[in-house]
Amino acid sequence: MPTAGNNTYRWLLRQGERLLRRRARPAPCEDAAFDAFLLLEKVTGISRTAYPLKKNDSPTAEERAEYLSLLRRRAAGKPVQYLLGEWEFMGLPLYVGPGVLIPRPETELLVEQSLELLRGRPNPRILELCGGSGCISIALAKARPDAEITCLELSAQALCYLRRNIARHGVPNLTAVEGDALSPPPEIVGRYDAILSNPPYIAAGQLPALQREVRQEPAMALDGGPDGLRFYRSFHRLYPPMLSPGGFLLYEIGEEQGGAVSALLRTAGLQKVRVLRDLSGLDRAVLGFSPPNK
Repeated sequence: MPTAGNNTYRWLLRQGERLLRRRARPAPCEDAAFDAFLLLEKVTGISRTAYPLKKNDSPTAEERAEYLSLLRRRAAGKPVQYLLGEWEFMGLPLYVGPGVLIPRPETELLVEQSLELLRGRPNPRILELCGGSGCISIALAKARPDAEITCLELSAQALCYLRRNIARHGVPNLTAVEGDALSPPPEIVGRYDAILSNPPYIAAGQLPALQREVRQEPAMALDGGPDGLRFYRSFHRLYPPMLSPGGFLLYEIGEEQGGAVSALLRTAGLQKVRVLRDLSGLDRAVLGFSPPNK
């Protein structure tokens, strides 16, 4: 029977919100109510649609203890995505955790733009560099089952998540390859219709000033060298020659890197180079095409 007072899911959720607002250090969680509910859902299995019918029911002692443990870890700065163990990207749930970059909405631009540019091109070959969780490659593989996609990742930890996510979504047209994007392994040699990457692009000196949650993500996936351009400088020598005629190279960038990365692509002989903006109007990607008759 439903109960009232301080032994209900509603009361427990309010306590969770209060803890994340008042006890999180060095600053309150920006999305305390959202995070508190996500953690409650993980512990209890009560979805947002079911919550109104369940809010006056009583949680078990085990649920209360587990919920409090997760709240304390969140208040200490652990990313909510890591606590949940998964996160969605373009509607696809992906396993995430310590050692892999958390997928972000702005990265969807690379998928959307690639699908538009590959429209009408049958059986495209696609290469993703620094693939992390595999969010880009998996979204492309689901949308284009005729594509042959290779996803390159160096980190052993991230590679575990990448392979788990490939298995989860059943995409036989996607192959994970362990290797360094700065020193391409022989498994990826060949011509590609599209080469994509969301590489590390944060300047090393800016890492200590990042949000505490972001600082818990792998530095290997964030550190772009002294000015954030280390990977782009290496990529522009390595990968344009691997494009098929008329193929394209598409990078995610930091919002102030459009000019510098565009110049690198032009120096590499790519054509129709342009900067793409995200939904917030910020520079988010750089695109360039291989000459059609190279």
